[in-house]
Amino acid sequence: MKNIWKNSILILVITLLFGCKGTQRLNEFDLAKNYQIKGFQHEIDASFHSINDSITELIVKINPEDLLFSKTKINNHIARYAIGYKVFEGYNNKLPLDTATIHYSLKQEKITSTKFHKIKLIAQKGKDYVVKVTLNDENRSLSSSKIYTLRKKYNSSRSYYEISAKDQQRVNFTPLQEDTFYINPLNGQQNVKVQIFSTNNTCAAKPYEVNYQYRFDGIPDTSWTTTLTTNTAFPPLKNQYYHFITDTILNDGFSVFPIPPTFPKIGSIYQANGVLGYLISKSEYSDVLSAKYPRKVFENKWLELSGNRQRARNIIKEFYSEASKANQLFTCNQPGWSTDRGMIYIIYGPPRIVYRYNDSEIWIYGEENNLFSEQFEFQRIHSNFSDNIYELKRNINYKVNYNRMINAWIDERGY
Repeated sequence: MKNIWKNSILILVITLLFGCKGTQRLNEFDLAKNYQIKGFQHEIDASFHSINDSITELIVKINPEDLLFSKTKINNHIARYAIGYKVFEGYNNKLPLDTATIHYSLKQEKITSTKFHKIKLIAQKGKDYVVKVTLNDENRSLSSSKIYTLRKKYNSSRSYYEISAKDQQRVNFTPLQEDTFYINPLNGQQNVKVQIFSTNNTCAAKPYEVNYQYRFDGIPDTSWTTTLTTNTAFPPLKNQYYHFITDTILNDGFSVFPIPPTFPKIGSIYQANGVLGYLISKSEYSDVLSAKYPRKVFENKWLELSGNRQRARNIIKEFYSEASKANQLFTCNQPGWSTDRGMIYIIYGPPRIVYRYNDSEIWIYGEENNLFSEQFEFQRIHSNFSDNIYELKRNINYKVNYNRMINAWIDERGY
């Protein structure tokens, strides 16, 4: 163990713990807290930038408003927090390849802007890694964690590219739809194929629709080849996203999904009508999507479901709040609300127990190993578009309980 001292704001204490022994495999930890959107619980946000073939920079974005500032003896207000990481080869591993915990202190100011902390971790080129990042608010003894995929298998992998928009500190964080963003390849000038795809604004197939199978439409709206140099610019997109093929032989690449300024809220009437599909029949949904006046059909459908305007307003507020949380958690190559996990989250709420494996994720509602609990399994779709694409294993037996949950949304809420 060795200690490294650095200056940042007030005092930083870094403790590196290489080879620290774990007691459980990563896939044996219950990750349900990752899906609890309650203030501090999911405010952690991180990205990666590989500096060379052995060192990668972990960039963690902190919103000081999520921290507790405690009064000191000299009447300052100080937030004390720690950022930790563990690098694993996969979810089946017990021992991290590299781990560290970094302690920070921050003095409260009238305007405290977003903080970006850059931490160097060890990750050799040739593999993709699983990285668990933890944020601990030491003043309130509250922690939050999130698991990320670090892509570093090839020179063309995602972490070897810097992506930035207006704020140059926001390296490899998602740009806004209204912003031009810039790509800077670490390995110098490089030819890439650029593709543009439209985003999906329709709901996922229901859990009992067993004939449905995830099919990604790989035909882009447009494509071209360009040369990436230092800070190559790409213009804003609305309702579309970029995909970059960085190695045509390996079919390696990555996507950039610009988000609207209203994110994670549902920002358009078309998306609002899209989410409605979870509560209504297929034929009704088809009519909603094809309506000439989408706002009018939105209002009429909610009045029909709720019975009166006051209940409609109450249910709409609650329903679309859940859709916003799904956006925050599950957005990938499509809005989070339109994904399989987003659908289950909106209708059933946050899972009580979550286990994640290299190729799947298990959600449990109720007690583990209880016959009366509902369990959902999501298979990971391996893709260079996103590491966050999962498909639900559908089953006809879900129909009764799903319809019961829909009836609960319509009949029991909004009073």
